[in-house]
Amino acid sequence: MDLQTTGTQLIDPDLALVDNLAELEAAETVLTNLAKVFFQATPNGANAPGNNEAHAPTLEARYRVLLDQIPAVVFMAYLDEGVGEAYVSPQIEAALGFTQTEWLEDPVRWYHQIHPDDKDRWSSEAAEMFVSGRPLRSSYRVMARDGRVVWFHCEARLVRRDDGEPWFMHGVGFDITEFKQVQEALEKEQNIVSAIFDTVGALIVVLDRDGRIVRFNRACEQMTGYSVDEAKGKYVWDMLLVPEEAAEFQKLFHQMRDKPTRTEYESRWVTRDDKRRMIAWSAAVLPGTKQTPTYIIASGIDVTEQRRAEAKFRGLLEAAPDAVVVVDQKGKIVLVNAQVEKVFGYPRQELLGQEIEKLVPERLRGKHPGHRRGFISEPRVRPMGAGVELYGLHKDGYEFPVEISLSPLETEEGVLISSAIRDISERKRLEKTILEISETERRRIGQDLHDGLGQHLTGIAFMGKVLEDRLAESSPADAGEAAKIVQLVNESVRMARDLARGLLPAVSGAHGLMSALDNWAGEVSELFHVRCRLEYDEPVLIRDEAMAEHLYRLSQEAVTNAIKHGSAVNVTIGLAIVKGGGVLTIRDDGCGFDVLPVRRSGLGLRIMNYRAKMIGGSFHIQSSRSGGTLVRCSFPMSAFLAEVPHAG
Repeated sequence: MDLQTTGTQLIDPDLALVDNLAELEAAETVLTNLAKVFFQATPNGANAPGNNEAHAPTLEARYRVLLDQIPAVVFMAYLDEGVGEAYVSPQIEAALGFTQTEWLEDPVRWYHQIHPDDKDRWSSEAAEMFVSGRPLRSSYRVMARDGRVVWFHCEARLVRRDDGEPWFMHGVGFDITEFKQVQEALEKEQNIVSAIFDTVGALIVVLDRDGRIVRFNRACEQMTGYSVDEAKGKYVWDMLLVPEEAAEFQKLFHQMRDKPTRTEYESRWVTRDDKRRMIAWSAAVLPGTKQTPTYIIASGIDVTEQRRAEAKFRGLLEAAPDAVVVVDQKGKIVLVNAQVEKVFGYPRQELLGQEIEKLVPERLRGKHPGHRRGFISEPRVRPMGAGVELYGLHKDGYEFPVEISLSPLETEEGVLISSAIRDISERKRLEKTILEISETERRRIGQDLHDGLGQHLTGIAFMGKVLEDRLAESSPADAGEAAKIVQLVNESVRMARDLARGLLPAVSGAHGLMSALDNWAGEVSELFHVRCRLEYDEPVLIRDEAMAEHLYRLSQEAVTNAIKHGSAVNVTIGLAIVKGGGVLTIRDDGCGFDVLPVRRSGLGLRIMNYRAKMIGGSFHIQSSRSGGTLVRCSFPMSAFLAEVPHAG
C-alpha cells in the first residue's frame, strides 16, 4: 500500500477544515511522517532505525499496569522522526477482538477498521487536530474482527516538542455502543410518539402545572391559527378561551392538577380570526419525578358542528322522506316524525311512550332481525331486511313490506335507536311486474326457437338431404360434403330444441313440474358430465302452472350455482310433502361455504328468494359440515295440490 497516498486521502479539502493550501500541505506532511513512523516501527518499538531514546517518554511498569486497568481503550503513538514506540491497552481485544500485538503490528489498522461511512469525517477531524493542535473529541463506528459495529467516543490530544514539531499523540476510547443503541431506540420511540401526536385528529394540548402551554399538536395549530412557537409559554386561558369563561376555567384547572382522576368538561375557544368553537375536553395529570416535571395532558374534540346539528335535528327529522321512529333502550318510542302518520296511520301522540312492537305484525314481534334487544347489545349503523322479508303493521290492521335502517344516537340520557322505515309496497309490485314480463319474454323466445328457428332449420336439413341424394350418383364426393352439412343442421335443430325446452319447460298439468325437473336433471348430467337426479318418495302433483314455473326456475338456478360455483359432481333435486306443505331441496357435494351469507347480494340468490316469496314460501341456504350446500324452499300445498283420482 502506498502510505503517501493513504495519508493524503485522510484529508478532505471539500470540508474546508484547512484555511489555505500551505496549512493543507502541512497537515499532509504530518500524517505522512506519522505513517512512516508506524511502518518503520516494530511491534515493541525497539531496535528500529532512527530511534531517539532522548525524546521518548519513559513508561514505567506501574504506569502501564494502571493504564491496563482502565475500562477503556488507552492508546499512545510517537510521531517524531525515527522509531516510535506505540501502546494500546489490552481492552482493545475485548472491544474489537484484536490482541495488543496484532493491533500494534499494523500502525494504520485503526484507520482500516473505521466504518466506511465515518472514514471521511474521522480523516477531517484528525487533520484538524494535527493542524490546529486542538484536542479531538468525536464519536464514530469501528468494525470489530467478527464484523460487529462498535461505537467509540474518542478523546485524543497531540503533544508537540519544544520546537513545535509533533512529538506524540495519546488518548482514550470509550465503547458507547450500548448507549448508542439506547439512544437510537429512544429517538425512534420519540419520533413515533411525535408522529402520533401530530397526526392524531383530536386536539391535544400539554400544559405545565401553572397552566402554561408547553406544546400542542398540528390539529390545534390548524383550528386555532396559532403556531406552537407563538403559543408556547402562554397561559391557556389567556390565549385560547373566551374571556367570559377564563376565570371559571382557571379555577377548575387548579382543582384538576392535583386530582389523580380524569376530568371532562366543555369550553369555548376563540381562534386567531375571532371564531368561537365549542370543545369537549378530557384531561389527565401526568405525574413527574425528581428529574421530570408534572404535566397536564388534555385531548379535545371540536363539537361545534355537533351542537349545531342537534339544533337542526328536529327540522331535518320532519323533512325526512322516510318514517323515522326513535326509541330508548327499553323499546319505548320517544320521537317520531310526520311521515310516521302517513306510513302507519297513527298520529304521533298515539305512539309516544308506546312499545315499538306496536308497529310490527304480531307474528313477527320479538323475532325479526334487528330486534331492539339484539341491536342495543351491539349498537351500530345497519340496514335491515337483506334476504328477509320485513313487514310493518298499519293502524287499519293490514301488513305491508318495509325496509329499515337502524343507527345509534348518543345522547346525555344514553343510547337511543333511530329507525328509518320505508314502505316498499310499490317497489315490490314493480318487481313482480318485471319478473312477470321477463317470464313472458322468456316464453316468447323459447316459442320462437321451437316454432321458428327449429322449423326453419328442419327445412334446411330436408333440402340438404334431397341434395345429398341427387349428388350420390353423379358426384359421390360432393354427396359426402352435403351429408356433413345435413348432420350439422340436424345438430343445430337439436340444440335449438334443447334451448327452447330450457326456456319453455313443460310444467303444465299435474305432473308437469316433476316431468320438467326430471328432464332438466338428465340434460345437466349429459351436458356437464355430472350425476344429477330427481328423488321423491311419492309424486308431488301441482296444478298451479305459475307455482310450478317458479319452483322449476328456482331449481335451475340452484343446480347451476352448485356446478358453476361449488364444483359439485353429485346433485340431487328432491320433492316432498312434509307436514302438509311442499319442500323443494337441491343438495350437492361441492365445496360449500365457510360462513352463511349474511347479506345475500348475489342476483341469483335474490331471485330465488323472491320466487319463494311469490308463492308464499320461504327460502333457506346452508352449508353442511361434511361439505356441499343445501338449498331449501318450503311452500304451501293446500291450494295447489292436484286432485289425484283414487283407484276404483
